[in-house]
Amino acid sequence: MVGVTLSLGSLVVVAATSQFGLASSAASLGASLAEGAAQTQVSMVYDAVQPSGTCPAFGGQQEGTSLAVALYDYGSQGFSPAGFVVNSTGYPGTWAEVAPGSLGVYTLALSACAHPSGLTILAYDASGDEVQFGT
Repeated sequence: MVGVTLSLGSLVVVAATSQFGLASSAASLGASLAEGAAQTQVSMVYDAVQPSGTCPAFGGQQEGTSLAVALYDYGSQGFSPAGFVVNSTGYPGTWAEVAPGSLGVYTLALSACAHPSGLTILAYDASGDEVQFGT
């Protein structure tokens, strides 16, 4: 009886793992197809927070209200951010385009103290393309 239970249990685990792999691959393929159609492929290289004496320390490091975000465009079309959203707070504006094959660094004046880890950063352009990163 124990052997039958273990056999059936392992079959369920294998089936669930296989299904998860298929769903993950489909989502990945869907994202790459959308990026290819838009010809805009952007990745975040780094983010950094400039320490500020008016902000508390977190994890032994001083927080700050100035965030630098570096984006690299490895697509065939440039990306011109029309704004950023950092942890649900919008920062619309006009920033220089990241040309294909180049790096753009953007500095945001945050409305509250932050540390560079644990942020959700979304960049969007005027045509509706958007990229989201987690730190």
